[in-house]
Amino acid sequence: MPYSHALLALLAERDGYAWSLRSGIEAALGDDWVGASRSHVYTILKQLLKNGLVTAAPQPSTDHRPDITRHAITEAGRAELARWMDEATVRSAGYRDDFQIKVMAAALHGAAEIRRVCDTQRRARLEELQVLHALREEEAAADGLGTWTVEVAINYLNADLLAVDSAESRAEQIAEEIPKLLAPFLGTGGDSTSAAESVRNSA
Repeated sequence: MPYSHALLALLAERDGYAWSLRSGIEAALGDDWVGASRSHVYTILKQLLKNGLVTAAPQPSTDHRPDITRHAITEAGRAELARWMDEATVRSAGYRDDFQIKVMAAALHGAAEIRRVCDTQRRARLEELQVLHALREEEAAADGLGTWTVEVAINYLNADLLAVDSAESRAEQIAEEIPKLLAPFLGTGGDSTSAAESVRNSA
């Protein structure tokens, strides 16, 4: 899990507390990236502790507040961090996404429906890009490293737009081939025209 390794990376530099670790990650990457409450950080640290990757030492409070826990990385934790750093990052969800499924469903209704789906997807992504470009300007004005994390998000959205362009440019081919591939399920004998017609009639 990326967040657990972020915690290990900070603990490899110095011992820390849940609140300081979360604050450190937020300062480095921006609060939009963090997306984890303090209680979530506690949960992750407990799992790291269970796996022998960190230690936990309660620190007595001097002002009548509950004791706090100081965490430190173990040798096993350093080994795990080194292993993770040496590996290429793998997409957690692979290369499948909802857009591909939506294009498949649209193909059963013809190329025009694929183009409509693409148009909807493109408009949504362009709206997200507009927000991110504004956020990048804010980060640049603050001279923060958050500019880089926003640029990464922008690059991902631009890649999504390329996928939309690809689907739109091949709409006719996709609308012809998908019904053929689904013919055994649709009971249409491989005829893309009758497959699309079958879906329209059942709608």
